[in-house]
Parts: sequence; C-alpha cells; structure tokens
Amino acid sequence: MGLQVGHAQSPGVRLATRQFTAPGGTPYLELQAEFLANGVKWLVSSDTLYRAAVTWSVVAFDSTGTVAGFSKATARTDDLPVPGDFLDIARIPLAPGPHVLELEVMDLGAAEGATLKHEMVVEVDEPTTLDVSDLFLVQAVAPGLSPPTSLTRSGLEVLPLVDQRISEDAEAVPFYGELYGTDTRFGLDSAFLVVAGFASPDGDWIPETKRYIRMKGAPVLPLLETIPVPSAGVYELVVEVQTPTQEQVVSRSLAVEVLGSRVQDDAEAAAVLSSFVQEYQDRDSLLASIETLIPIAESGERRSIEYALQDASLRSLQAFLDQFWISREPGAPGVAWREYQREVAIADEEYGACPNRQGHETDMGWILLRYGPPNTTVKRHNGTQYYPYEIWHYHKAGPFNNRRFLFYTPQVVGECFELLHSDHPREIRNADWLSILRTRELGHSVSQTSINQLGQRDTYSREEPEDLFFNPR
Repeated sequence: MGLQVGHAQSPGVRLATRQFTAPGGTPYLELQAEFLANGVKWLVSSDTLYRAAVTWSVVAFDSTGTVAGFSKATARTDDLPVPGDFLDIARIPLAPGPHVLELEVMDLGAAEGATLKHEMVVEVDEPTTLDVSDLFLVQAVAPGLSPPTSLTRSGLEVLPLVDQRISEDAEAVPFYGELYGTDTRFGLDSAFLVVAGFASPDGDWIPETKRYIRMKGAPVLPLLETIPVPSAGVYELVVEVQTPTQEQVVSRSLAVEVLGSRVQDDAEAAAVLSSFVQEYQDRDSLLASIETLIPIAESGERRSIEYALQDASLRSLQAFLDQFWISREPGAPGVAWREYQREVAIADEEYGACPNRQGHETDMGWILLRYGPPNTTVKRHNGTQYYPYEIWHYHKAGPFNNRRFLFYTPQVVGECFELLHSDHPREIRNADWLSILRTRELGHSVSQTSINQLGQRDTYSREEPEDLFFNPR
C-alpha cells in the first residue's frame, strides 16, 4: 500500500509498505519512504549546492500493544545542484497478523526540528509454500555497491517508485518482485511460466502489455522485468505463476495509475464544465469535497481520488467531479451532487462523535452513504451483557436483497461504532462476530479475528444478538 502524509510546518513523506519473505520463511515489512523536497529545510553550501537530512523512525506494535519491531535511520542527500525528493528504505521482520506502525520524521535542517508523526495499520500475511511478494514499480537500476545499501537487491541497486503513478509518455516501466517456493512446487531447476502485464480493473489483460517469462524453480527468484505502458487510466499490474501448461497457481497485483499528457477527460478537453462545478474556485476545498465520494465511488474512481487527484489542478478536479455525476445522473448532475452533499451532512451530524474522523468517514457513515438509511434498526447500547451494538437491516442494499450490518463499539462507552459483520458480499464478513460481541475485553479488535471468512451459523443458538441478526424486526 502507498500514501502521502504531511502538513504545513512538518516534513512531507510518501510511504509505501511492501511485504517480502527472508530466507528461512520469516516475513518482513519493507517501508519505502520518499521525503518531499518542498517539506524539508535545504542547506546551501558555498558552491551553491543543496543538502538536506531527516531522521525517521518506525515502531511496530502487535495486536496486544507490544512492540514487535523497530527501525531508526538518518536519510541524507548528497550535494545536489537543485533540491529534489529523496528516498530511504527500512526493513522490519514481523510475525503474521495486524500491526500498528507509528512513524516519526524529524527535519534536521529546521531550526526547531520540525517533526511529522503518523500512525497506520498494516496486516502481515502468513507466508505460503508457493508465493509472490508484493510488487513495486522501479525508477532506476544501477550496478550493485559494496558494501550493499538499503537499495541493494540481487546484486543491483533498485530505486523504487513509491507513489505508483507513471506517465503514458513512458514507453515501458520496470517492476520488481520475488517468487518463493517454486522449487518445491515445480522442482529445483524445473521450468515454469510467469505471465506479467497490465489488466483493467475488471481483470481483462491489456494484450499489448502482456509478457511471458520462462523461469526455473528455486527457493527464491528475483523478478526484475520491464513491460510496456498502456494509455492513461487505472490498471492492475499483475504477475501470475503458471505451470508449463499455462495453469495459474498463484498471482499478485499492484494498483497503478497511468497519467495522460493530454487533457484528462472529455469535459476538460472541450472546456465545457457544468455550472455546479464552476462554483468551486478553491482547489483544496474542492479536493476535500471530492474525497467524500469515496464511499460510493467505483474501484477505479476510488484509486483516482486517493492517488492521481491528490496533486491535480483545480481544472482537473472540476472535470473529475463533472464526469462523476454526469455518468450517474446525465440529466441533472448538479441536483444529484447537492443531494449527496446533504446526505454527507447528515452522516457528519449523526456519526461525528468518533475522534479524528468526520461522520461520513466512519463505518456507519460509509454504509449510510453507500446504501441509504436502513429499513429497520435494532439498538442495544445499554443494559446488555454484550458490547453495545446496532443491527441495520435493508430490504435492498445495492443489487442485493435482505442484507444486514452489525456494528459494535469495543470501547463500551461512546458513540464510535465499527462494522463487525455483514452478510453483504461486498462488506466485512466475520465468522467470530458473536463470540467477539460477548467478550467485552478491551483492546479486542475486528482485525484480530477471522475477518472476511465465511463461518457456520449456530442455527440453534438463542442468544439475543444472533436472533435479532437473522430475524430482524
């Protein structure tokens, strides 16, 4: 995953987390941090060259709050003719399971040591016998150095592209990944096939980008390949491991945004924008409004909002908002947008008690915006042996009929409810929801359980939450 954090008066950083497996089968997390040139203090030497440095640390906590891993380093630039973004990498061995990462970055050039602090949650997967590591795009490759550096991979210096965006003007783009256990699956030095290329969000290959690579089984195989770049759009970079008869056995993908050098959509090209988007003349406020669309956006639109639009111009943001609503309500896009804004305001009012989140960013706000108000609601906030909970029942939720959503608050007090379980195919399914609801042990979170696993119902249980979930009234 990748994101960009930072604000005025503190360093800015693009951060990506990639999972790999060390020899012996121990998983580790690689943190790729790109420090933004405009977020640090640059020191000018006598010969008009520039230099900057930051210290950055990452502390990983497991689900019990225990420190599971730690890294601290100083990232320094060489003398540069002009300021530029610079990158550093940390690797932390971590056991499988959910972890909270606490990032701290301090600008060594700032007079008072400007500091950025950020927290994020990551899930470390259990390694499997045959697996593909996370993938990342590559900016540049150079001969390896001695001694090796944090960029050294398989005898080469490999510089990652952290933000997962490339220009359609590039003819091709390199990427890196690792294959594990192909010797066990196919036999040592036995042939197998790797297929790599770009695919649409629907899973269809972009034929002109597809490559077939023949390899031989080994415990660990580095994969540094170059593939053609498709036209502007949102894609998945896909790597598939196949048998010699082209039967897929394992795959891995990476979301990639290809940015066009031409205008980004038809509305901008024709310089024709609906009147409701021309009302927005402040870029930052428009971006904040567009980010409220995430609960109802399609996967490709969501990636555009989260990645490509973060640095987009006012004109591009206007064009995106225009096309978003024209595609849904071509007759009255402005009316649809204003109605949605009203629903966002309702979500903010109803569910705005969560710290550090607006109401539309909470689980309840998300479901309300995506599916509308529930047809029936069961509230058990007090006087129950379980965690406080609510059950929302919908006669129709999107294309699916008769769906339910169970929210709970593991903090026991407060109004910040999390989605614990739903029978909607597109939402969280948790086989352990009933046992979690009855536990009432502080610190027990959804991420510690078998999320998204289909479990067996206890059809003979007479516990109140299960009865209310399966028999809404």
